[in-house]
Amino acid sequence: MARLKNLTDRGLETQRHLRDVFMGLVVEKGYARVSVNDITERAGIDRTTFYLHFKGKDDLFEKSQRWLVDDLIALRATGTGRFPGMAVTFEHMARNAETFLAIFRSEVAASRAGTLQEYIVQVMAPVLERQLQQKGVRGDGSVEPVAHYLAGALRGMAQWWLESGMPRSAEEMSDLFIGLVVGGLASLKKDRAAAHPARRTVWR
Repeated sequence: MARLKNLTDRGLETQRHLRDVFMGLVVEKGYARVSVNDITERAGIDRTTFYLHFKGKDDLFEKSQRWLVDDLIALRATGTGRFPGMAVTFEHMARNAETFLAIFRSEVAASRAGTLQEYIVQVMAPVLERQLQQKGVRGDGSVEPVAHYLAGALRGMAQWWLESGMPRSAEEMSDLFIGLVVGGLASLKKDRAAAHPARRTVWR
Protein backbone atom coordinates (compact mmCIF):
# COMPACT_ATOMS: atom_id res chain seq x y z
CA MET A 1 0.00 0.00 0.00
CA ALA A 2 1.35 3.42 -0.93
CA ARG A 3 2.27 5.65 1.99
CA LEU A 4 1.61 9.35 2.23
CA LYS A 5 4.50 11.64 1.23
CA ASN A 6 3.21 15.21 1.17
CA LEU A 7 1.39 15.36 4.49
CA THR A 8 -1.26 17.89 5.43
CA ASP A 9 -1.43 19.30 8.95
CA ARG A 10 -4.07 16.68 9.67
CA GLY A 11 -1.76 13.93 8.42
CA LEU A 12 1.08 15.17 10.62
CA GLU A 13 -1.26 15.28 13.60
CA THR A 14 -2.30 11.69 12.88
CA GLN A 15 1.34 10.60 12.88
CA ARG A 16 2.03 12.40 16.15
CA HIS A 17 -1.06 10.82 17.70
CA LEU A 18 0.01 7.34 16.59
CA ARG A 19 3.50 7.94 17.95
CA ASP A 20 2.23 9.09 21.35
CA VAL A 21 -0.21 6.18 21.62
CA PHE A 22 2.47 3.70 20.58
CA MET A 23 5.03 4.98 23.06
CA GLY A 24 2.47 4.89 25.87
CA LEU A 25 1.69 1.26 25.03
CA VAL A 26 5.39 0.36 24.97
CA VAL A 27 5.83 1.79 28.45
CA GLU A 28 2.78 -0.17 29.66
CA LYS A 29 3.34 -3.51 27.94
CA GLY A 30 6.84 -3.65 26.49
CA TYR A 31 7.77 -3.35 22.82
CA ALA A 32 7.39 -7.02 21.91
CA ARG A 33 3.84 -7.24 23.27
CA VAL A 34 2.46 -4.25 21.36
CA SER A 35 0.72 -5.02 18.06
CA VAL A 36 -0.57 -2.78 15.29
CA ASN A 37 -4.09 -3.72 16.43
CA ASP A 38 -3.27 -2.43 19.93
CA ILE A 39 -2.07 0.85 18.46
CA THR A 40 -5.03 1.43 16.15
CA GLU A 41 -7.61 0.47 18.79
CA ARG A 42 -6.07 2.80 21.39
CA ALA A 43 -5.69 5.59 18.82
CA GLY A 44 -9.20 5.19 17.41
CA ILE A 45 -7.80 4.83 13.88
CA ASP A 46 -8.38 2.00 11.40
CA ARG A 47 -5.57 -0.19 10.11
CA THR A 48 -5.85 1.22 6.59
CA THR A 49 -5.05 4.70 7.89
CA PHE A 50 -2.14 3.33 9.95
CA TYR A 51 -0.57 1.65 6.92
CA LEU A 52 -0.92 4.82 4.88
CA HIS A 53 1.60 6.35 7.28
CA PHE A 54 3.81 3.46 8.43
CA LYS A 55 4.95 0.04 7.18
CA GLY A 56 4.43 -1.43 10.64
CA LYS A 57 5.34 -0.89 14.28
CA ASP A 58 9.10 -1.18 13.58
CA ASP A 59 8.80 1.63 11.04
CA LEU A 60 6.81 3.72 13.52
CA PHE A 61 9.45 3.10 16.19
CA GLU A 62 12.33 4.08 13.94
CA LYS A 63 10.57 7.22 12.71
CA SER A 64 9.73 8.17 16.31
CA GLN A 65 13.43 8.09 17.14
CA ARG A 66 14.23 10.14 14.05
CA TRP A 67 11.68 12.79 15.03
CA LEU A 68 13.23 13.05 18.47
CA VAL A 69 16.69 13.37 16.98
CA ASP A 70 15.56 16.03 14.50
CA ASP A 71 14.08 18.00 17.40
CA LEU A 72 17.29 17.64 19.40
CA ILE A 73 19.46 18.76 16.49
CA ALA A 74 17.29 21.85 16.05
CA LEU A 75 17.42 22.59 19.79
CA ARG A 76 21.21 22.35 20.01
CA ALA A 77 21.49 25.79 18.40
CA THR A 78 19.48 27.28 21.29
CA GLY A 79 21.60 25.81 24.08
CA THR A 80 23.95 27.82 26.28
CA GLY A 81 26.96 27.08 28.45
CA ARG A 82 30.14 25.09 27.78
CA PHE A 83 28.29 22.01 26.51
CA PRO A 84 24.93 23.22 25.19
CA GLY A 85 24.17 19.97 23.35
CA MET A 86 24.16 18.04 26.63
CA ALA A 87 21.98 20.55 28.44
CA VAL A 88 19.25 20.59 25.78
CA THR A 89 19.34 16.78 25.57
CA PHE A 90 18.33 16.40 29.21
CA GLU A 91 15.76 19.20 28.92
CA HIS A 92 14.22 17.50 25.87
CA MET A 93 14.14 14.18 27.73
CA ALA A 94 12.24 15.84 30.57
CA ARG A 95 9.63 17.23 28.16
CA ASN A 96 9.24 13.89 26.37
CA ALA A 97 9.81 11.51 29.26
CA GLU A 98 7.37 8.80 28.15
CA THR A 99 8.76 8.64 24.62
CA PHE A 100 12.36 8.40 25.83
CA LEU A 101 11.42 5.77 28.41
CA ALA A 102 9.75 3.69 25.70
CA ILE A 103 12.93 3.86 23.60
CA PHE A 104 15.24 3.08 26.52
CA ARG A 105 13.10 0.08 27.51
CA SER A 106 13.11 -1.31 23.97
CA GLU A 107 16.73 -2.38 23.76
CA VAL A 108 16.52 -4.67 20.71
CA ALA A 109 14.40 -2.32 18.61
CA ALA A 110 16.38 0.72 19.77
CA SER A 111 19.72 -0.82 18.84
CA ARG A 112 18.33 -1.84 15.45
CA ALA A 113 17.07 1.65 14.65
CA GLY A 114 20.11 3.30 16.17
CA THR A 115 19.19 6.90 15.48
CA LEU A 116 19.12 8.13 19.08
CA GLN A 117 22.43 6.43 19.88
CA GLU A 118 23.98 8.08 16.83
CA TYR A 119 22.76 11.49 17.96
CA ILE A 120 24.26 11.04 21.43
CA VAL A 121 27.59 10.09 19.85
CA GLN A 122 27.43 13.26 17.76
CA VAL A 123 26.98 15.28 20.95
CA MET A 124 29.74 13.50 22.85
CA ALA A 125 32.45 13.52 20.15
CA PRO A 126 33.03 17.33 20.19
CA VAL A 127 33.19 17.27 24.00
CA LEU A 128 35.92 14.64 23.89
CA GLU A 129 37.86 16.41 21.16
CA ARG A 130 37.76 19.68 23.09
CA GLN A 131 39.06 18.01 26.24
CA LEU A 132 41.86 16.28 24.36
CA GLN A 133 42.90 19.53 22.68
CA GLN A 134 43.00 21.32 26.03
CA LYS A 135 45.35 18.63 27.35
CA GLY A 136 47.48 18.71 24.21
CA VAL A 137 46.60 15.11 23.36
CA ARG A 138 45.85 13.79 19.88
CA GLY A 139 42.80 11.58 19.51
CA ASP A 140 44.51 9.08 17.16
CA GLY A 141 41.23 7.36 16.37
CA SER A 142 40.08 7.05 19.97
CA VAL A 143 37.32 9.65 19.90
CA GLU A 144 34.66 7.58 18.14
CA PRO A 145 34.87 4.40 20.29
CA VAL A 146 35.06 6.44 23.49
CA ALA A 147 32.07 8.52 22.33
CA HIS A 148 30.09 5.28 21.86
CA TYR A 149 31.15 4.14 25.35
CA LEU A 150 29.99 7.42 26.87
CA ALA A 151 26.75 7.32 24.86
CA GLY A 152 25.95 4.04 26.60
CA ALA A 153 26.75 5.62 29.96
CA LEU A 154 24.52 8.61 29.18
CA ARG A 155 21.72 6.29 28.13
CA GLY A 156 21.95 4.41 31.43
CA MET A 157 22.04 7.59 33.49
CA ALA A 158 19.12 9.11 31.60
CA GLN A 159 17.01 5.98 31.98
CA TRP A 160 17.65 5.92 35.75
CA TRP A 161 16.70 9.59 35.93
CA LEU A 162 13.42 9.16 34.06
CA GLU A 163 12.51 5.90 35.81
CA SER A 164 13.10 7.61 39.18
CA GLY A 165 10.74 10.47 38.39
CA MET A 166 13.50 13.00 37.61
CA PRO A 167 14.67 13.68 41.20
CA ARG A 168 17.27 16.15 39.88
CA SER A 169 16.77 18.95 37.38
CA ALA A 170 17.85 18.61 33.76
CA GLU A 171 20.60 21.16 34.41
CA GLU A 172 21.91 19.20 37.40
CA MET A 173 21.97 15.97 35.40
CA SER A 174 23.80 17.67 32.55
CA ASP A 175 26.38 19.10 34.96
CA LEU A 176 26.81 15.73 36.67
CA PHE A 177 27.38 13.86 33.44
CA ILE A 178 29.76 16.44 31.99
CA GLY A 179 31.63 16.46 35.31
CA LEU A 180 32.12 12.71 35.04
CA VAL A 181 33.29 12.99 31.43
CA VAL A 182 35.73 15.81 32.13
CA GLY A 183 36.95 14.99 35.63
CA GLY A 184 36.12 11.32 36.14
CA LEU A 185 34.89 10.04 39.49
CA ALA A 186 36.92 12.70 41.29
CA SER A 187 34.31 15.22 40.15
CA LEU A 188 31.79 13.57 42.50
CA LYS A 189 33.70 15.04 45.43
CA LYS A 190 32.78 18.55 44.27
CA ASP A 191 29.20 17.54 43.53
CA ARG A 192 28.74 16.02 46.99
CA ALA A 193 30.48 18.89 48.74
CA ALA A 194 28.24 21.39 47.01
CA ALA A 195 25.15 19.48 48.12
CA HIS A 196 26.41 19.22 51.74
CA PRO A 197 28.80 22.14 52.35
CA ALA A 198 28.90 21.62 56.12
CA ARG A 199 29.72 17.92 55.89
CA ARG A 200 33.32 16.75 55.61
CA THR A 201 33.49 13.79 53.28
CA VAL A 202 36.33 11.30 53.19
CA TRP A 203 36.59 9.40 49.92
CA ARG A 204 38.48 6.13 49.92
